[in-house]
Amino acid sequence: MSDLDLLDSAPVADESKILEGLNDSQKEAVSSPLCNALIIAGAGTGKTRVLVSRIVYLISHYQVKARNILAVTFTNKAAKEMRERIGMYLNANDTHHLWANTFHSTCLRLLRAYATQAGLTPGFLILDTDGQNSLVKRIMLDLKMDIKEIKPSEFASRISSLKEKGMRADDFQKRVNYIKYTNKKKSGTIEKLALVYSAYERICNQENSVDFAEILLRTVELLRSNSAIREIQNERFKEILVDEFQDTNSIQYELLTLLAGKNSHVMVVGDDDQSIYSWRGADYTNMKKFLNTFPDVHQYLLSLNYRSTQNILDMANTLIEKNFERVMLKNLKGNNGTGSLVSIFKCANNRVEELSVAKEIQSLKDQGVKLSDIAVLYRNNYLSFGFEQALTKAKIPYVIYGGQKFFERAEIQSALAYLKILVNKKDDTALLRIINLPARKIGPKVVESLRNISNEHSCSIIEAIEYLHEYVSSSDAAKELKTLYSKVSAFYNLYLELLSKKETMRLHEFVHHMLTLTGLYAFYSEKDAKEGKSEEDNSRYKNLGVLVSNVKEFEASVDQGEVSVDSENSAKVEDQLTLYLTNITLVSGGEINENGSAETMPFDCVNLMTIHASKGLEFKYVFICGFESEILPSSRKSSSGDNSLEEERRLAYVGITRAKEQLVISYANARTMFGKNEQKGASSFINDIVESYENSKNKPYKIVTKI
Repeated sequence: MSDLDLLDSAPVADESKILEGLNDSQKEAVSSPLCNALIIAGAGTGKTRVLVSRIVYLISHYQVKARNILAVTFTNKAAKEMRERIGMYLNANDTHHLWANTFHSTCLRLLRAYATQAGLTPGFLILDTDGQNSLVKRIMLDLKMDIKEIKPSEFASRISSLKEKGMRADDFQKRVNYIKYTNKKKSGTIEKLALVYSAYERICNQENSVDFAEILLRTVELLRSNSAIREIQNERFKEILVDEFQDTNSIQYELLTLLAGKNSHVMVVGDDDQSIYSWRGADYTNMKKFLNTFPDVHQYLLSLNYRSTQNILDMANTLIEKNFERVMLKNLKGNNGTGSLVSIFKCANNRVEELSVAKEIQSLKDQGVKLSDIAVLYRNNYLSFGFEQALTKAKIPYVIYGGQKFFERAEIQSALAYLKILVNKKDDTALLRIINLPARKIGPKVVESLRNISNEHSCSIIEAIEYLHEYVSSSDAAKELKTLYSKVSAFYNLYLELLSKKETMRLHEFVHHMLTLTGLYAFYSEKDAKEGKSEEDNSRYKNLGVLVSNVKEFEASVDQGEVSVDSENSAKVEDQLTLYLTNITLVSGGEINENGSAETMPFDCVNLMTIHASKGLEFKYVFICGFESEILPSSRKSSSGDNSLEEERRLAYVGITRAKEQLVISYANARTMFGKNEQKGASSFINDIVESYENSKNKPYKIVTKI
């Protein structure tokens, strides 16, 4: 026996210590025989502890060598946590030889070892997202494609999606040719995509580089085509464990089948009730497929929840039982007591909802609750803005998790830039942002010429254009300056028209008019459409509508005396515009950074995030806002069929199960969008829950009317 074998076989932990503190279901899963296994682990049921304990148990009880174990998860953070927790039980050598990585890290490790066999040169480079976008842009320009019509980032994303489905450029070209042949008509976009994908694949091979999707696809192709290498991996990995299995896509599932040999065992852990990433290619049906693909699968159910009170769990259980496509029915039971009733805030409108939530958070803060223990969740990013304002007004610090603050979003910055040049024509920073947005053929050379004139005359760029406007009307005007003015005259006329209109319209009406006249509405609507976003999916277009609503609310606050203004000039639109821009600058300046830090702000902050971003997290106090018709479930998902509706229900379930001690669900009967009031009302999911308890004396919720 080698020294390595001696080290691998060394005792690592007392078996009783490994199982200590586990409940019966967890013990059964951890100590299961060497077999294929599917563990359905409900929210908050301790799946990470089960995975860690299982790995230690394999080494301690079954004497499986650490180097023969592969544990795969989805994020570097989860992989690191798993390794650290395993390290508390194992000796250093075992920890070193254990494969506990993300899917990408695992595949990259194999590609590094077998680069030549995979068609790569050792030392190949990895393209990050920016690099991928830059390469696609270069290809599109070489092919004389309009990168303003179709963004390179859109094509880069679609190429990644095709790779995740296992489709190479040649395969995609054949598919495009078939579509052309059967439909007898051309589809310009997919034909262009096929050309770009083909060139992209060729150049990546020439430059010996791989993108993230390529790492997975090339590893699958290597194992699929090279039986010798596949057999080595089959012999190496005796025990394979996969976390968050409901989030695997088709290429990841095939990878698993290729890595597992005849004498290997695979244990997958997941919860189909928390499958919310179908838009990223995740396929929760892989859990059912696993039962059919792998022989003699043992099934285990973890349903004892260590996170939430029973009232919260009852809300979650009642909601999710309406889903029919479930691998295994489960009813979460908790060990934290009944807890307080879940509050359902029935709000007259979104403004009432925002203020009510802020007031409730202020009350919690006054009771000594740490703000970091509080989370405000919402279906879409555009819903965050009102809560940002309400919390700012209440002087409650917050951090937006996994997203930008409202006024930092590109489309809002663009809209504000137009407004800024109307009150300060010396603001070249604002002007340079939008002089060619949307595109109006004012390229870098034109801008450089304008800047040269402004430097010569010590004036702003707008003043340089004014100078050109006056000069070209004279008979001795130079031809090149006339040509330069002809390229910027449309923008200058737009600027003059906006100056005129802002003096005759209410501020919110003017902002809406500006967004239409400048083409920002149309530009961002097209941008959303090209990226496959609807109004419900955090669209830029809808964010512009939220801006109009915010301006209207600002006007109302001025009229009600909530914002101080010079009474002599308060009726002037330009003065209100200046006041508005000043007000939002102060609000934005008081916000903390996305990472939660700021020199002048405390670290204890309320967490704002989408429900998607909250998966895997937990908070003592949770507010799920905008829980209403056409938002959750979204109108688009509701009309897409039962599968989409079930995923929306799973999304709501994930939100509810983030709460540990107190949960507030809120909805508005009316919501202001694009300056107009839209009638909303309670989500059908709320109605389902209320209907389920119609004749019950022990309801887990209470309805609180807010007006």
